[in-house]
Parts: sequence; C-alpha cells; structure tokens
Amino acid sequence: MAGQQELRFSHAADNTRPFKSHRYPVFGVKIQRGLSIFGEMALSGFITLESDPTVVAYCERPIVINELNPRRVVDFWVRKTNQEELWFLLRPSELKWLDRDYPPTRAFSIWAETRSLTIRLWTPESLGVGSLYLRNWGEIIRYLTANFQYLDAALLKRVTEYCTVARSIGKIQAGLPQDDPILVRTAVFRLMHLGSLAGVDLGDVRLGLHSVVKPS
Repeated sequence: MAGQQELRFSHAADNTRPFKSHRYPVFGVKIQRGLSIFGEMALSGFITLESDPTVVAYCERPIVINELNPRRVVDFWVRKTNQEELWFLLRPSELKWLDRDYPPTRAFSIWAETRSLTIRLWTPESLGVGSLYLRNWGEIIRYLTANFQYLDAALLKRVTEYCTVARSIGKIQAGLPQDDPILVRTAVFRLMHLGSLAGVDLGDVRLGLHSVVKPS
C-alpha cells in the first residue's frame, strides 16, 4: 500500500489516450485506486511496479513535458523504499535517449535531479514485455484485486507460519484445511506482493497450484 507519507504525485496529469493504443482499466493494489493504462508496454510497467516489493507507491503519467515536440508524458513516478524515480518507457524513436547524458533533455534532467528524482529509461526488452513472469504476475494482481478485501491478519499469519520451507500453492491450501482455499491462495499472493514470500518458478511455468513459493 502507498503508506502514510504524502504522495508527491497522486493522479495522472494527462489521461488522453495515445492514438491507436489499447486502454486497460486496472486496479492498483499498492495505491488502492483504479487507473487507466494505455498500451502493452505501460501495462507491463504497471505489473512490474505491483510485483516489486521495494516499490511502495507510484503514479501513472504524473508530468507533461511541454518543451518536447511532440510533448511527452512521463510514464510513471515511482517511490521505492530508498529513492524516487521517473520512468520513461521508450518508444522506438526514443531509443537514442539511452546514449544521452541528460535524457530526455538537459533541462528536464537537471530539474529532476534538483528534486531527488532519478530518471530511468526502459526498453521492451529490459522491462520483459510479453514474458511469462509478467503474465503470471498479471494473474496474481487480478486475483488480489478480486479477493484482497476478504483477507485478514490472522490468515496471513497462519500462511506465513506454514510457509517456513518451499511449498507448492496446492500443498499450502491442503495444509490449511480449515480455511477457504481461495482465501489461502489469495493470502499466498498477498505475501508475495509484500515480499514475504517469493515465487520459485514464476519465470518458467504458468501460475497454478503446482507453483512453488518460499520465504524471501
């Protein structure tokens, strides 16, 4: 969740849908609100933010850079446990930014630096667009969106205490027969979301009851 600290950015500065891009309505579990994501790369960015336990808050399209032609929207503001970042998800025409000392412009880069905002540039490859890992995490996020509200601290504690060694999700559900298996699975996913548990094989096999988690 976003935590108690006031957010530097809390809502999109521009909700205009880019030409021909697909709109994905999603729910940010960490920020506890709905948001619109445009395009597959931005969706991958959103999933990456939700899956990374070092990310405590974020905001989509927080800043519009009007001095660029055409104007450019920063894709995400990100607050991690130790720093704040501005993410640019690079289009093919922007890959040359990777070779610049001050991307996207010197003035903007200096502006960000004076505010302790680190600029990060992502390509589809570095973000893992289309990877099985992100597809699995997308399923986890959808599961949390649907069932998060039904979790309680007692169940999270029981699952944590049961998962002292690597176990499959199916074995965890079977090992806690007094609890609803759907909620046990949701608790596992929530503990992964928090970074208390880690998925062993999320990058290798499709998410299911056979998927193995272990203490982080």
